[in-house]
Amino acid sequence: MQWYKIFIPELRELIETRSLKELGEFLRRFHPADIVDILREFPATDRVLAFRLLDKEKIAGVFSLLELEEQEELLKQFTEQRVKEILLEMGPDDRAQFLEELPADMVKRLLALLPAQEKEVTNLILNYPPGSAGRLITTEYVALSPEMTAQEAIDQVRRTGLDKETVYVCYVVDKTHKLVGVCSLRDIILAPPSKKIGEIMNPMVYHVKTTDDQELAAQVIQKYDILAVPVVDQEGRLVGIVTVDDVLDVVQAEVSEDMQKMAAVARPEEGYFALSFSQSVPKRVTWLVILLVIQTFTGNIIHLFEDTLNSMMILTYFIPLVISVGGNISAQSSTVVIRGLATGDLRSPFWWNILKRELFMGALMGIILGLIAIARVMLWADNIKIGLAVAASVIAIAFVGNLWGAFAPLLFRRLRIDPAVASAPLMATVMDLTGLSIYFGVVVSVLHFTRVM
Repeated sequence: MQWYKIFIPELRELIETRSLKELGEFLRRFHPADIVDILREFPATDRVLAFRLLDKEKIAGVFSLLELEEQEELLKQFTEQRVKEILLEMGPDDRAQFLEELPADMVKRLLALLPAQEKEVTNLILNYPPGSAGRLITTEYVALSPEMTAQEAIDQVRRTGLDKETVYVCYVVDKTHKLVGVCSLRDIILAPPSKKIGEIMNPMVYHVKTTDDQELAAQVIQKYDILAVPVVDQEGRLVGIVTVDDVLDVVQAEVSEDMQKMAAVARPEEGYFALSFSQSVPKRVTWLVILLVIQTFTGNIIHLFEDTLNSMMILTYFIPLVISVGGNISAQSSTVVIRGLATGDLRSPFWWNILKRELFMGALMGIILGLIAIARVMLWADNIKIGLAVAASVIAIAFVGNLWGAFAPLLFRRLRIDPAVASAPLMATVMDLTGLSIYFGVVVSVLHFTRVM
């Protein structure tokens, strides 16, 4: 939605006339996400001018939403004091995400601007493995003691809540900072003022560990419909929380990654315009070269059955048919299974049930497609022998293709390889080879059997 564009002419006029006070007041009305889009409508010099007019809190929100190149460009325009203010206003998770993409020497220089406590928190996050829940944490949460009364807890929220990521959910920790419970602000407010937090809290806390995958944090938030998930270390101590807004970024990134891998695009972590043309070509051509090499074996299979094709040229007409059946049906089943694994719907205890389901599914679809295939052959060739041969091969290819499409992602998951590698291009290429082998094998067998009969 780009409703803000109706204000662009007015903003241009304010910039051209250098009505800076009015421009600043006007921009502060917008959400940071809209300000980012607005800034991109203007040249770099005007962009910096408009950015400088924002207040500290708004600057941090806008800065965290910019692309890395835009952030670096803006940092060059500011004094160290201004950069320090921006970094301090950013959330610990946003700050760490920004710093992890910068060169090491620049990270060292920027970290030196931070106070000791903020530097320690940032280093803590950066030291967690890339892609882990620890990389997403913010330390801006409300921690309560189980010995506090409800009234003391409310006072604590009032005293510290202004700078916290969320106050709607409070986390209860013991003296060693181990996570022992969780309670909502609603429960605290409605409880008698003298009631202990230990009596109000829910001791069943859904949490993840710092080393767990980011996707697990997203799945916990989605499954239990919570605003944030607490993150604990190996000893069970609370180190931070992952909020739903950060999880949405993870989900979007993971979906984009899976989609690009399923299209056989290598290393898809960068944005579309983040790479130059010369950088994009090698990343996209890698899988294509691999698949091309595999496809060269298709010619070898056809060569093996050259005599059969020479004696009955009509068989070549149905090669595209059998190839498309195998590729399409394996791509279908692999896509369904990959998505199920990504969302957590399909788990290892049910893998045998998945394969049984796909076995029957492949057999049923094979019969349906086989009947259509024999009708098509009869219309073209009016030869029942060839019709039976093509139909039998289509049934076999559909059965094998559907099973292969379901089995490959499960196998890759078992081998700790991203199931998205079992992409539609890979499935189709493998099934081209398999389908041709099945087609010629079945055709030769059926024709030989009918000749004997």
